Amino acid sequence: MTEKLYWDNAYRTKFTAKVKLIYEKGVILDKTLFYPESGNQASDVGNLKIKDEEFNVIKVTKNADYIIHHISSEFKNKINIGDVVEGEIDWDNRNGIMKAHTSQHIFSAVIKNKYNIGTNRAIINYEDVFLQISQEIDYDQLSEILTEVNKIYTTNNLKVNAKIISYKEAEEISKKIRSAIANESQVRLIEIKGLDLVCCGGTHVKNSTEIGPIFIYDFKKGTDIRYVIGNKALEMYSKTNSDLIELANEINTPLNKFKELLKKRLKFFENLQEKHKELSYKLLSSISKLPVKLIDDISLFYIGFDVDIKILNKSLENFPPNSLIIVQFEGNKIRLLSLNEMIDSNKLMQELIRKFNGKGGGNSKSAQGFLKKMPENLLSEIELLLS
Repeated sequence: MTEKLYWDNAYRTKFTAKVKLIYEKGVILDKTLFYPESGNQASDVGNLKIKDEEFNVIKVTKNADYIIHHISSEFKNKINIGDVVEGEIDWDNRNGIMKAHTSQHIFSAVIKNKYNIGTNRAIINYEDVFLQISQEIDYDQLSEILTEVNKIYTTNNLKVNAKIISYKEAEEISKKIRSAIANESQVRLIEIKGLDLVCCGGTHVKNSTEIGPIFIYDFKKGTDIRYVIGNKALEMYSKTNSDLIELANEINTPLNKFKELLKKRLKFFENLQEKHKELSYKLLSSISKLPVKLIDDISLFYIGFDVDIKILNKSLENFPPNSLIIVQFEGNKIRLLSLNEMIDSNKLMQELIRKFNGKGGGNSKSAQGFLKKMPENLLSEIELLLS
């Protein structure tokens, strides 16, 4: 069993230990400050110094009660069981993960306390957190949560304490514990004064104000939240603030009215898109009535502009059953659509690719491709291939 020094003091960075076991990809020590990847928290990184040799610790994992330090270089002939080890964790990485993990506890506790919504999943990385909650929230609720947690992260200095109690003691106070109780003889609790009590074996800061403000950069489905802290949050704040000011100036509106104007513009563009769809259907309907060429029983149709393939597919019923439709897009892209059982779209496409060099594929009904050298007259080339 590896003694977990990080439980005693998560702010400590250096320690001395002994090699207990040697594995294929690393070593097990009798004690360590390195937190192993577990509980959806990323592991610590750092280095181990053994016999004047320094090894980078690139990852740390658990195997039952043992903690494995994965080291980056050849070590089998350089390390022996019983060797004394001087270890040092990467403090910047540890501190970023500690802040992120504590921020997640607070975020989840606020959501639970305000809306009685639990957390299904949390992933903790360096200055980066992903949360998936059990019920959907809207943007107004998200704004309220963000305001409250940022107050805790910046001004409401809440103490964060860790203690180890027996499983029986944990069961007796189970109604106060937000998480499930680990099925172990000894249970480690993380308490945030006046806010949260949860079972957790991870690393945490001592005070909530060590975290600093967070920046939510992704919110999907009403349940999936991604945010950053620390330097990552400051960089995103600065970049986003600057970008918003630039965009607001480009459309000549104050930043506090930018959202309202943007919504109006988006509505305008949605209406334009609908009109564009209507015009596309009408245009394709007109094209379907007049082939550019007839070759025996084949009606050739040519579309020389970028068209939405979904709209084109819905319009195919307007074309005669013996049709071959040639679509030429920008950037030397083409698509062939055959409504004629005697014409194989993919075979035609492969002939064009062979002759003009390119790539693509499909099936007998529909094929798409890219030609490195577009022929001067695509229609004439296809007519030649058909003949």
